[in-house]
Amino acid sequence: MKPSRISEDILTFAIQLVAVWENDGLSLDDCLDQLRESEFPEKAAVASLLFEYFRHKGFLDALLMKHAKKGKVNQAMRLLVSLAATQVFFQSGIPWQSAVNIAVDVGKQMRGSGGGAFVNAILRSYLRDDSFDRNHVPIMCPPMLLERWTKEYGEEAAKKISEQFASNPGVSIRLRSNATEEELAPFKPTPITADFPMAPSMRFYDLGLCRHLFESRLIKEGRAYVQDPATCMGLSMVHPEALKGNLLDMCAAPGGKTILMAEMAAPGSRIIAADRSHSRVMRMNANLRRAGLKIKTVAADARELPFPPESFDFVLADVPCSNTGVIRRRPDVPWRFSKNRLSELLPLQLEILRAAANQTKAGGHVLYSTCSLENEENTGRVQAFLSDHPDWELICERTLLPCGKHDGAYSALLHRKGTESSN
Repeated sequence: MKPSRISEDILTFAIQLVAVWENDGLSLDDCLDQLRESEFPEKAAVASLLFEYFRHKGFLDALLMKHAKKGKVNQAMRLLVSLAATQVFFQSGIPWQSAVNIAVDVGKQMRGSGGGAFVNAILRSYLRDDSFDRNHVPIMCPPMLLERWTKEYGEEAAKKISEQFASNPGVSIRLRSNATEEELAPFKPTPITADFPMAPSMRFYDLGLCRHLFESRLIKEGRAYVQDPATCMGLSMVHPEALKGNLLDMCAAPGGKTILMAEMAAPGSRIIAADRSHSRVMRMNANLRRAGLKIKTVAADARELPFPPESFDFVLADVPCSNTGVIRRRPDVPWRFSKNRLSELLPLQLEILRAAANQTKAGGHVLYSTCSLENEENTGRVQAFLSDHPDWELICERTLLPCGKHDGAYSALLHRKGTESSN
């Protein structure tokens, strides 16, 4: 296949996936799953284009509004122009002249000569626009989120959070106890010092070189796990004495927190990992096997687990959330966030927290966690739970804001009053 045809196919496939994202309410992760399941040979190129598009969606939308009457541009042509502009401004793998020519050819395929002429005119008007510095394109975060973060964390912190929105994070990895830093040396690791106290088992590194990482023995043998330090912030709050007996991870897939919990747990502890998605449980099983762990897994909704009440001494409830703490890795999140979606999540989160409490013995603990920065999902849910559960108390809570070293997260450690749980 000619290189120009491959480039056209990359652009066309990306248009199709963003259209699905817009029309069907899917997440970028869902779109990437569709990409992985396809037989398209240039998956990495499409994924890279999608990430850059969402990182700069605010700028691209504003540019189109300025140079075209957006209301009169149909979806396919609008996405074609914006994805081609993504290649021109934010990707170095293709010269801008070639990117424009390829987009024009795709426009002709979509709408005939008129489509090609429209794409050519819009993209070249972009290139003539001297109202911004092409080397320092402004970061444009949805105003609603910026206002929320400013109110919650202050103007300076909100600005720093929004700056992470358009960043391209590196690959961070956690070395397990049976791996050495010397084995990681070929990948040019830099130790990560997170903004929270980390247990000895939490050895994280940012990799400067990732080529052949997934073919390495470290990954294949499960002695290293690709993971962001923020995912371990909650478990860093838990005293070792709480991690003994029967332990449950309610929303466990793909298994990173389960693996860490198994390493931190007292000898003889029994762990069960559950997730509502059967396919995600299958993926988690593969990760657990690779890590050399024999942990029982269950495909079940966190609100309807097949266990008697008070079966566990410790329960981890990492609930579904708006994901606003992980915008570095899920750049579509700010564009999917809405008050309606938040209002749908809040009752679900409280239901799961109540279910976790129901599964916990007297004297046991629940660790409630999200990867959200929104107060309603975090302290708000915990306080709502405590208000009608007087037999529970808050031990501690922590909010971690995203930065260049890690994502954002929230965790609260809760204790059920009463006789201490036993093994």
